[in-house]
Amino acid sequence: MEAALHNPAFWVGVSFFIFLAIAFKPAKKAILGALDAKIAEIKDQVEEAARLRDEAQALLAEYERKQQQASKHAEEMVDAARKEAEESKARSEADLNASLDRQRKLALERISMAEEKALREVRAAAAEMAIAATEKLVAERVAGADGDKLIDRAIAELGSKLH
Repeated sequence: MEAALHNPAFWVGVSFFIFLAIAFKPAKKAILGALDAKIAEIKDQVEEAARLRDEAQALLAEYERKQQQASKHAEEMVDAARKEAEESKARSEADLNASLDRQRKLALERISMAEEKALREVRAAAAEMAIAATEKLVAERVAGADGDKLIDRAIAELGSKLH
């Protein structure tokens, strides 16, 4: 062993181990500190990712809720439009029926008025023909002054009796 104590390689090895022992403590602290910092950074990133995932899930849930509300609102709008169209159709049909009834009544009134006018014209023509025929018959059968009186009186009465 004495030879080893005089050997410079031995002292270099011993000094190397002493150096390592002395340098290992601060190096260990530096390495562990760097590892702890990296672990903390990774932990922060994981927490940030979890927070972002939670926010994304909340946003997704909110958008799904909004989509459902929009779908429901669209269905309500379609139903309202359908109901309004049906009501409009019913009103239009009622208006059309009322208009047709008014036109039918007007046409019936016009037909009735035309019938009455035609009937009056036929009565007037018949009365005129009856008067003319009566005048002719009376003129042929009755002659003289008595006949003239009788004819005048009959003609005067005839007009009031026919109407």
